[in-house]
Amino acid sequence: MKKLIILILIAVLYLAGCNNNANDKAGYDLRKDKTNPQFMSNRNDGRQRMGDQNPNFLNLEGTTERSEVSPNGGPDVDKARQTVAATKEFKPGSVWINGDRMWVTVYKKGILTDQERIDAEARIHRKLTRALPRYNIEVRVREDRR
Repeated sequence: MKKLIILILIAVLYLAGCNNNANDKAGYDLRKDKTNPQFMSNRNDGRQRMGDQNPNFLNLEGTTERSEVSPNGGPDVDKARQTVAATKEFKPGSVWINGDRMWVTVYKKGILTDQERIDAEARIHRKLTRALPRYNIEVRVREDRR
C-alpha cells in the first residue's frame, strides 16, 4: 500500500513538472500584471520626450513648446525674463530654478561701481520678487560692454 501511494505521488509530481502550456509562450507577461507598477516601458505614449528627462540634453525634435513641468522652468523662467526686459535698463541673461530658489543674471550697459551694482541688484530684485513671489531670488548684475 505504501509503495502504491509513493508511486502515485511520484507520478503526480512528474506530470505537474512536465506541464507545458502552449498558449503561454512568455511564461509570465509583465504587461498583464496588475498588482505591481511598471517602472520601465518601451512604449512611446507621447507624454515624455528626451529633452524632458535631462535638462542637459539638446532639443533635437525641433519643437519650441514647453510643458508645465519642463526642466528649465517653463513659464516661470519666461516671466522672469519678461520682467527684466520690461525695465529697459537691463537685458536678461541666464535664469536657473532649483526648487524654490531662482538665480537670475542680468546685464546693464556701461561700467558700474560697486554701489551702482548693489543698487541695480536691489531694484531688479524688488521687481522680480513682485512678479514671482514664490521663489527666493538671487540676482547678479553684470556689465554689458558690447
